Amino acid sequence: MIRAVLRFSVQRYPPLFYLAVISLWCVSLDGMFQVLDGSHGLAPSLDLLHVALSIFGVGYFMRIVDELRDYDYDRIHNPDRGLARGDVSFQDLYVALSVCAVILLGTNLVVSWVRALILLGIMAHALLLWWLEKHSAAYQRSMFLMIGIAIQLHVGHGLYVWVAHAERTSRPLNPAGLIAVLGLMFLYLHWEVMRKTAWPGTTKPGVKLYSDEVGSVASSLIAFAMVMGAAGLYLDLTRPWRAETLSQATGWLFLLPVVLGVLNLVLFFKTRSPRSRSGRLAAMSYFSFLLAMLVQGFAASR
Repeated sequence: MIRAVLRFSVQRYPPLFYLAVISLWCVSLDGMFQVLDGSHGLAPSLDLLHVALSIFGVGYFMRIVDELRDYDYDRIHNPDRGLARGDVSFQDLYVALSVCAVILLGTNLVVSWVRALILLGIMAHALLLWWLEKHSAAYQRSMFLMIGIAIQLHVGHGLYVWVAHAERTSRPLNPAGLIAVLGLMFLYLHWEVMRKTAWPGTTKPGVKLYSDEVGSVASSLIAFAMVMGAAGLYLDLTRPWRAETLSQATGWLFLLPVVLGVLNLVLFFKTRSPRSRSGRLAAMSYFSFLLAMLVQGFAASR
């Protein structure tokens, strides 16, 4: 069983990749909270490492639930995945879920019951999505309804980092932090919608796309509106037009993801590019946004 779960984990949740991405996400967001507090930017600590590992762990929990939830779909469209191929069993993944939940809640209860409660809420919501997938016809029909409910998982991640930051710095919760979390939610929606938007006839039959519901044009414009919204929120938070020094003007970097979004949109309409390229460009927008946040934190800590 242990070998089967390890093979599944390496295939569906490569640890080095996800640790790097999640660490970047946590450090960038925490640095923004520092900037919004008016204090120094990036401030690495053991507690922040614990935060990143907790987000990594709850992300692994969500990945297992996704695998269980998508089993019927994957048997047809992704037969090479571990559960669909039979490399790992349902029972194996049930045990992995339980162990993951116990470790996450136990290690967080030692630090903060509030953080543990947020993680419990994230895991419970992931299980709710699995239940909806099996029992709600309306949920199964609409990709937009699915993401509208599923995005709360990512909001939960942001709230976890927000609360952990306030506890670590002994500061009251800063309401501006909620705007930062909302911006990252918009950014994720940009990537999620754009990578599942395609022109008719360019994908395999049965693949679920947002463009199937509203059309390719509307779906791509919705995705672009999301990256515009994210950039707008962060520009309002940082207000680089009021900068007196070059280091204070780093907020203009939040326009870079918008430039990439424009390029993505132009290619999508002009060349009818495949959704694989649209998804890669949207991912570049996501990472450029995180790097802009990181630069903002570095600039504030100087």
